[in-house]
Amino acid sequence: MPSSALLRSSALFFLLSSSLNAADVSELERLVAEALSRNGSVAEARALSEAARHRVAPAAALPDPMVSLRYENDGGRPSLGREGMTRLELMAEQEIPFPGKRSLAGRIAATDADGVASRNARARLGVEGAVRRAYADLLLARVNGRVVEEQIGTWKEIEEVTRNRYAAGMGTQQDVLRAQAEGTRLQQQRVRDEAAAETALSEISRLLERPVDPSEILGTDLPAPVEPPSLAEALKRAEELSPELSEIRITKNGADLRIDLARRNLKPDFVASAAYMNRGGLPLMWSLGLGVSVPLWAGRKQAPLIAEAESLARASVSSEAAMRALLEARTKERLIRMRQLVKEAALDTGGLLVQDQLAVDAALVTYRTGGVPFVAVLEALGTLFVDRRAAASRLADLMKTEADLRELSLEGGRPGASPSAPGAPSATQGM
Repeated sequence: MPSSALLRSSALFFLLSSSLNAADVSELERLVAEALSRNGSVAEARALSEAARHRVAPAAALPDPMVSLRYENDGGRPSLGREGMTRLELMAEQEIPFPGKRSLAGRIAATDADGVASRNARARLGVEGAVRRAYADLLLARVNGRVVEEQIGTWKEIEEVTRNRYAAGMGTQQDVLRAQAEGTRLQQQRVRDEAAAETALSEISRLLERPVDPSEILGTDLPAPVEPPSLAEALKRAEELSPELSEIRITKNGADLRIDLARRNLKPDFVASAAYMNRGGLPLMWSLGLGVSVPLWAGRKQAPLIAEAESLARASVSSEAAMRALLEARTKERLIRMRQLVKEAALDTGGLLVQDQLAVDAALVTYRTGGVPFVAVLEALGTLFVDRRAAASRLADLMKTEADLRELSLEGGRPGASPSAPGAPSATQGM
């Protein structure tokens, strides 16, 4: 087999790129922006946030006034205008809460609206993270597809070598059959990689809520690893942007306001009234009134509500501490994973894949001279291709872990890439 053919299967040829080029970066950001503008879950969360804002003004408004019309008759038969006590009365009443209650109710409604807005932020972060992970899956499938195509070409050349050796009486028919079987396995892997690419496109289409043609997405290479942010930077961002932590802070502020409102409910509310009384031909009458509510059942009504608000405030303090600890743990977990993948990727490019390639070169040269059996070539090539796919999986997993870090989700870490990429063909299978 010509050495030039082996060089085409260099571990670095298709797998790694120095970085995502500007077009790839803008393409990913374009997909994220489109998903945020079109996705139904984001639109729903945005509409719910807007709806909550509309509840703020009504919460701080005065109760609706009451207007009533009443007729009082003196005697058995209608006597309006003849009897002094017969009258047609028009009355208006307005409830006036104790000073400060309405403004507190408005502030509570505003904090509730802020809490709904934090759920809107969670929907946006979730969709963005999903788009980034699906994009990583698509790039991985495309890289693996190119690796498999190269594998297929390499095995065709190896099969030709085994045929020539068999014809010359230097090899066995088993070598030819093994080379053919490996080529068939690679065709199966190509089918799996094509299905993986279609699945990733389907996920992107779901997130964008429109059909996405493969030609729309031009990205083909996985980005080279970059050093992850420091723990201090990542934790600062998490503290500032975490929707769950923000919602707990809002809940804690709202609990303090609810305590104040519950205590103010011990204060009386007022009712102002005015009435106009028509007595027919007799002189009209009018009245003004002021009523006050008496919190007579405060021990059974207002006091439990105060205790409830105080308990909720204590709960929100504990919840905030637990949320901070969980958010810090998830952030550390992702940074550890990212640093691990960066180090593994450096070993891929700087050692393992180069060593695999040298092992393939040596096995093929020795096989031509009859120094090693064909199984040595199978093992060397199988190891090279499996390690190439595993290296690609590590880069894709790095993209996904970075997406998880951006998303600030509280879910546990996903399983990492295995030493051999799932579904990767092995030349030693069936030995």
